[in-house]
Amino acid sequence: MDDSCRQVLRELQMFLDGESADELQHIISRHLGDCGPCHDQVEFQREVRVLIAAKCTDCAPPGLMERVCATLWPS
Repeated sequence: MDDSCRQVLRELQMFLDGESADELQHIISRHLGDCGPCHDQVEFQREVRVLIAAKCTDCAPPGLMERVCATLWPS
């Protein structure tokens, strides 16, 4: 694993979310075209996201978000 692979793995979640800067998105996309192991890792992460989205359909109980926010950021 070289430095460019490490950078891809560090930025992977933001890349998959489309939240990386445009230039970084381009760099990572180009790297994925050239690096089989990184490409495989990205595809695996995409599959995991699809499975989670399909299986995790429960909603948080009412008021949970407010309680979490109040705990994290008390007034």
